[in-house]
Amino acid sequence: MFYLLNCDCENFRNYYLSKNLSANEAVELSKSFDGRSHGDSYTAITFFMTRKKESEYPIADWQTGCIPICSKKMKDVVEEMCSENEVEFLPCKLEGTDEVYYIMNILGLEDCVDYEKSKFTRFPSNPNKIMFFEYIEFKNKVNRHFFRIKDLPYCHYFVSQEAKEKLENAGLKGLVFDNKLFI
Repeated sequence: MFYLLNCDCENFRNYYLSKNLSANEAVELSKSFDGRSHGDSYTAITFFMTRKKESEYPIADWQTGCIPICSKKMKDVVEEMCSENEVEFLPCKLEGTDEVYYIMNILGLEDCVDYEKSKFTRFPSNPNKIMFFEYIEFKNKVNRHFFRIKDLPYCHYFVSQEAKEKLENAGLKGLVFDNKLFI
């Protein structure tokens, strides 16, 4: 069984990309996290809270969006399950904390969706691209604890049952595991 890994945006702080980026630059930066390693070309990014009143909320160990962010505690748990060619951790700054956080760059994209058994909607302007899935059935076994699919590389982060259990047992905050997409 697999789960879509989301964050609890109602009870934890929300962040966005640097104030110094234009909207187009932010989109391009987000798109650069497409399954490829950033290696030595990475420059640290600072994320800012969406609203100042959010400083009253705690910081989650996992923040999703186009660029997922995790705490050192989560990084340590994930590193126990994954090899360095599966996940890359890139240090970043979060407004409101001196702790180091990491962009969790899941490397590689899985081509594992059974389109005949899944239900999805395509973009009207580009029928070759999937806009969203109502549910997903995988056509072949995915042998990874953390992965993304090639059809939605920027917004869906999947975890195995074992990864879910290890993350829950580690007492991480703000993680939401959703299996409604799966048959």
